Amino acid sequence: MNQKAEENTEEIIQTMKRFLNENYAQGAIKRNFHPKMHGCLKATLKIRADIAPHLRHGIFREERNYDAWLRLSNAPPKSQSDTNSSGRGLAIKVLDVEGEQLDADPLGIPTQNFLLTSSPILSTWNTGLYKKAIKAVLFGFWERLWFAINPLHWRSIFLTFKYAKKHDNLLGITYFSGAAFCLGPAAYVKFILKPKKNHLGYTLNKPKGENFLREQLVMDLGEKDYYFILGVQVHESKKKQPLENTSKVWEAPFIPLADLQIPKQEFDTSDRRAFGDKLVFSPWIGLKDHLPVGELNQARRRVYQELAALRS
Repeated sequence: MNQKAEENTEEIIQTMKRFLNENYAQGAIKRNFHPKMHGCLKATLKIRADIAPHLRHGIFREERNYDAWLRLSNAPPKSQSDTNSSGRGLAIKVLDVEGEQLDADPLGIPTQNFLLTSSPILSTWNTGLYKKAIKAVLFGFWERLWFAINPLHWRSIFLTFKYAKKHDNLLGITYFSGAAFCLGPAAYVKFILKPKKNHLGYTLNKPKGENFLREQLVMDLGEKDYYFILGVQVHESKKKQPLENTSKVWEAPFIPLADLQIPKQEFDTSDRRAFGDKLVFSPWIGLKDHLPVGELNQARRRVYQELAALRS
């Protein structure tokens, strides 16, 4: 990062720390974003055998099965009703991976993290814009008004509202990495996680409550297994697949690389909730073959490290 981006990153970190210290002064500090967890799930990631040679890098190098943990969540910095329009998150922690690591996982074993949300883009595409947007999101009406009256911010605001949606079932959503990553020494990709059943809805026989997404998840996974496909879009041109501008949806085909199986399970317990809250996720916890790309990803390294240390 250049000096200005480093200065912006430091200001982002201090803004987030201020918010967390003010809002959790009397208790355990939660995540700045995605604090409301719907569930921490056991899963298996099955790498496919038919991957093209130029994409066979990192955890996709060979056909094999990995154990994994998933954390599903709402994006906003304060817990709110699941009936609101919002971004949803699905973070994957693939366990016992092999290869040169970037940052170590506090879990104590080598892992590969994928941080995915229900939005195909990141609506703030540089650290300067992100610095201003963070203050608007975290500190109320006047900061939001100050941000909103600047025409240079209107596109970011539009995209934020465009991709904040109401969802009926977390197992029927497509999730995206938003930013780009390396896949070995010569390819750049974005990761996408697609449900094998994308028509899933709300099936509980009662009105939707503020925690209905978790309640639906409990019922669904109490009955059977569910499946997703993890794949990539590959960068081929600056115009159709920009690496730095995270606000542009990539125009590229989806290439399947692995199958994610979420087995039938009981997860809504105090021990599992405590474990899920303690897990640390970062796009930089993983293999060098999956190196994060771009200014925002560079900033995320320090942001995630310092906020995780604050929570612990």
